[in-house]
Amino acid sequence: MDKQIGNVQLMQQMNRLKVLDYIRRNPDVSRPRISEETGLSLASITNTTSYLLDIGLIYESGVEKVGRVGRKSVLLRFCPSNYNLICIYLNEKYTNIAYTDLEGNAKDKIKIETDKLSIEDTITELCDNIRLLMKRYNKDKILGIGVSVSGLILDDSRFILSSQLKWKSFDIKKALEKVTSLPVFVDNLSLVKAMWHFFKNCNGTKDNTIFVDMSNGIGAVQFYNATISRSTLGEIGHTTVESDGEPCFCGNKGCLEAMCSPKRLISVYEKHSNKKISSLSELEKLYRNEDKNAVLAISDCAKYLGIGLANLVNIFNPSVIIINSGDFEECPSLIKVAEFEMNKRAYPSLTQKLSIKQTNESEESIFSGIAFNLCDRLFDISYSNNIVE
Repeated sequence: MDKQIGNVQLMQQMNRLKVLDYIRRNPDVSRPRISEETGLSLASITNTTSYLLDIGLIYESGVEKVGRVGRKSVLLRFCPSNYNLICIYLNEKYTNIAYTDLEGNAKDKIKIETDKLSIEDTITELCDNIRLLMKRYNKDKILGIGVSVSGLILDDSRFILSSQLKWKSFDIKKALEKVTSLPVFVDNLSLVKAMWHFFKNCNGTKDNTIFVDMSNGIGAVQFYNATISRSTLGEIGHTTVESDGEPCFCGNKGCLEAMCSPKRLISVYEKHSNKKISSLSELEKLYRNEDKNAVLAISDCAKYLGIGLANLVNIFNPSVIIINSGDFEECPSLIKVAEFEMNKRAYPSLTQKLSIKQTNESEESIFSGIAFNLCDRLFDISYSNNIVE
């Protein structure tokens, strides 16, 4: 008997999470539409949405606008404002901590200068400021903590290799969970940016898409069959593109992000011109004026980026590549030359219908991505302390 009750409760929880996930991704949707798309009966949808309304995770946003005669269906929308998250974005110069709603809209922010701090001191600063936010606001309304780091993250968020932060291994998850008693999820920065970009622009598409992130290194995220592929590590920046190239923080030589970085781009120009420049925008201007050393520097670095892109094409056969220009926003010519190089190196049959798009995700989109990803984790059936019980 207990087993039967347990099975019923598990199925009920699964249905609630399934419906919540659908409403999160499809705002202003009717109960009949949810039933049609999820395969659950209308009676089950009615019971499930009543529960989600009661705990404040969804709300009624109006009625459908249709021309047919008869009663119009009530529309439902995800409610991000009744619960909160703590979203953390670490980069090489500073760490931003935001107290947000469930969609990443910041209600409070704390910025910590961490470029001169050790790993241990950075974690201490993080813990102190998170405790401050938890005292300032209602801890019971905080569902979890999401951390975004540029680098390789393995072993259930415990192992971090980040050339930007100069971290080789640290269990940030354990440290923060010990202090806060809140669930902590650590994810790759490129992944959370890609998640938010796909949600805003590609929700529902089944195109095989690769998101290439060129800020804080170079990462790649696959979006396939309307879902992020978490099995793809995406560390394209640490693939070798030159057997005896520049040394990389990871210990290897000739990694893509070592051979195609803003620092190297400028250094190649300065080495050949014997002139100092202060920014990529200055280099871009020189390139457009056909300065031979600027052309040489951009062509050299773009060659390696083109190799990396060609490798992605030959492995994943994407229909779309979205490049987040990031650190190279002021030097668009590098990406254009890299596309030309990619087309030379990839299998021609794979590039004929390939679409290349560009974007530049803001810091606000990072927090939205962290929040969206964190909700995915918190509302997953495998998460034992799920609010949707």
